Amino acid sequence: MRLLALVYCLLTVFSISQCALLGFDYGEEFSKAMLVSPHAPLELVLTADSKRKDVSGLALKKWRSDIERVFGSGIASSQVKTPNGALLHVKSLLGKQIDGTFSHYHKCHPGVVFQPTPRDTVALEGLGYRYSVEEVLAMNLEETIARANALLRYDKSITDRVDSIAITVPEYFTQGQRHALLTTAELPAGVRAHLVNDGLTVAIDFAVKQRNFPAGEKQHFILYDMGSGSTRVSLISIEQPINISEPLILDFIGYGYDAGLGGSHFTSNVADILKNKFLEQNPSVRTSSLEKNSRAMVRLQQAAEKAKLILSANADASVNIESLYNDLDFKTSITRQEFEEFCEDLIVRINAPIFEALENQFLERVDLKDIKSLILTGGASRTPMVQKQLSDYFGEDVVAKNVNADESSVNGATLRGIQLFKSFQTKPLEVVDRSIYSYGVVINESSAPAEIFGRGSQYPNLTSYLIPPQSNLSHFSIDLREDDMIFKSHIVDTDPISSKFSPEKCPLGVAYNLTFTLSQGRIFDLDAIEAICGQNSDSTDGIFKKRFAGGDLSSESPNEDGEPVDSGVDRVKKLKTKAIFPKVAPMSTSERLTIKKHMETMSQKDAQRLKIEELVNTLESTLYDTRAYLENENVSSEGPSETLETLSNLVGEYLDWLDYEADDASIEILDRKIKTIVELRERVVLYLSSSGEPLDYDQFLQLYGTGLDLIKSFENSQQVENTTLEALRDSFSDVELDVVKEFKKIKAPRHLALPAYKLKEAKESMEKIIASINAILDPSLMSISPRENLVSLKLQFDDAFSDLKKYWEIDEGIQKFRLNELSSLYSRRLRVIKKREERKKSQEMTSLQDSNFTSGTDNQMSSTSSNPQESSSTTLLEHDEL
Repeated sequence: MRLLALVYCLLTVFSISQCALLGFDYGEEFSKAMLVSPHAPLELVLTADSKRKDVSGLALKKWRSDIERVFGSGIASSQVKTPNGALLHVKSLLGKQIDGTFSHYHKCHPGVVFQPTPRDTVALEGLGYRYSVEEVLAMNLEETIARANALLRYDKSITDRVDSIAITVPEYFTQGQRHALLTTAELPAGVRAHLVNDGLTVAIDFAVKQRNFPAGEKQHFILYDMGSGSTRVSLISIEQPINISEPLILDFIGYGYDAGLGGSHFTSNVADILKNKFLEQNPSVRTSSLEKNSRAMVRLQQAAEKAKLILSANADASVNIESLYNDLDFKTSITRQEFEEFCEDLIVRINAPIFEALENQFLERVDLKDIKSLILTGGASRTPMVQKQLSDYFGEDVVAKNVNADESSVNGATLRGIQLFKSFQTKPLEVVDRSIYSYGVVINESSAPAEIFGRGSQYPNLTSYLIPPQSNLSHFSIDLREDDMIFKSHIVDTDPISSKFSPEKCPLGVAYNLTFTLSQGRIFDLDAIEAICGQNSDSTDGIFKKRFAGGDLSSESPNEDGEPVDSGVDRVKKLKTKAIFPKVAPMSTSERLTIKKHMETMSQKDAQRLKIEELVNTLESTLYDTRAYLENENVSSEGPSETLETLSNLVGEYLDWLDYEADDASIEILDRKIKTIVELRERVVLYLSSSGEPLDYDQFLQLYGTGLDLIKSFENSQQVENTTLEALRDSFSDVELDVVKEFKKIKAPRHLALPAYKLKEAKESMEKIIASINAILDPSLMSISPRENLVSLKLQFDDAFSDLKKYWEIDEGIQKFRLNELSSLYSRRLRVIKKREERKKSQEMTSLQDSNFTSGTDNQMSSTSSNPQESSSTTLLEHDEL
């Protein structure tokens, strides 16, 4: 209730379009998703089994001759059975080359095999297919988005759909990792994405929920986020301006991290302890043999995770694994002291990211004594030895636990996403993002690096850099650097200016204006490059002055022949570049299309598999319900014996089929079997419901008469249609229309649409049933006819009578509609003919008046030719009258 109240205070949620935004806190081992739309103000997206956090990844397992994808809580059991089908926890693999060091990943994920992609990045081999880490994450996102849309569709609205996603990113992620994460987030169909700093997301959630910051005072906080894969520390300042109507200012002023310290590293240590204990208990087992057994190592890893969680609240934890290796059971216990002693090398690193954040501040210098509180977040921050280490050094009064360690980041990510996408109106909050790396360029590999955006620069940002006038600079390269690492090169094509910007036409040389951007996702790139022909600006300062301060610099203006005019100004030409990635290249368009197509195929197979499983369950429940129904004493004694026997035999046959032959069943086969059982059972139910009817000669004679009357009435209505059209034939001929053709042209409205064959089939079916009734209309025959046959005939009559009557009523509605349309057509045609005749008479009258007027004018002109002035006046007067 508190969160809901907060949301309504924070958000004035109105929709620009019927869209929805998904905040996605992407963690190494677990992820959380939150939905916001006009009908869902900040609602957590639960997993299929109603858990608040989901496993980051999926598992593959064999299903028939194909592959089944497993998400959520079912992953653990699938991983034990098929270790090489576990596509899990790939966050640390994004944007990495295949030749990197991944020893910790392989230790935590036994049996997983890496394969290179065409870009030499990491892919996981699962059950014979290569899955890039981008595709693994994209499938995870797609499944989460599907759950979010299902939440909107069934509980909230039929129009809202997720079309935007704000996904958290560690601030230490490099350009290659950011490219990989951003392009992956946009692989699900129809989704736009923004990357949001995961340190700021927690700060946003904290700032919004506190809301009691003193005006005019800047307060500083350390956010200590220890997740599964890494530890990140963000130094944040929060200031409420003196004018409290102005937005709260949240500034990111320092950062430290340890990418090799997190909850999974503690789990790995517990797994090592358990492995050593098992080897001690079983000296005959060799270490190398145990480590090669992927299933055994997966079970040890899962047991270690459970034990670690128990040790967070208890002094010891028991571990019991049946048949761990070669039918050997494993039973032991581990103490918290034993665990902490084994983790001494990790414990000494716990405080280091805080010192790094304080040491490497961007702007102001903040000392430890200036810190208001050290806020813990991230699941691994609950580990007792982590909290003890922080409390011992910084003091218990500084260490705060006033945010939800699991959900604070996803709350803040969603609120930040609302700001960035501007899909909804929010309470103003000024968030200042800063870069922890510097970005620069090297021109032609040999020049000294030039810094474009320094460390601590705000982003998004845009700036220009001018290469001074050159006289002989042809094709050249621009290397983009993140700190000291070149991650992308642009090769500039100068061919388009080789003749137009020759030394003769540009006597002062050619300068180049480079525009660089640092995007909202902190992706650094060259946005544009312009060549400037120096004709009257012989210095960098002069070109800059004219380029950016309203000087003479202008684009070249071609003459009639298309050649540039030498106007004495510095002419500009935009140039194209070719991008080269020396290390990790982003996904190409063709690779993205291939992944999307494969994901679509797998989704279709999943839908088919789920449909088959649903039909199997439906068939099974239908069979057991029918068997119980047949065992009812009233049904077995009063029901139709032949139908009961047939139904009973089919129930047994289909149950055996489910046990032994249903593995390859198709949707069509399952549908047919369900339909057969349901129809037979319905016949039994209807038979029993008609037990009070006589079903004698008199009743069937009445049915016979009723059926004949209906057919005769139907045929009469058809004759009425023909008679009516014949009566209208002459009237329509008078207005030059064929009534039959016009009648057939008229199409019935959609709600009255009726295929002609249905009416014909209904009539034929009724005639057959009447013939069948007529065949037994003999008291002696009816007395010996089985009641089951009579019930069946009666039910057939009811169905046929109902169908014919229904279709006849529709047909009458169609006839009525067509006749009304004919009447309207006739009236319109009459009006057209009448107007045509009136127009013809009018034209004849006008022609006659024109003839008389011309004759009178000629006589008058001849009699007044001797007086030009009078003639002119008279002519003007008559012209005015005319």
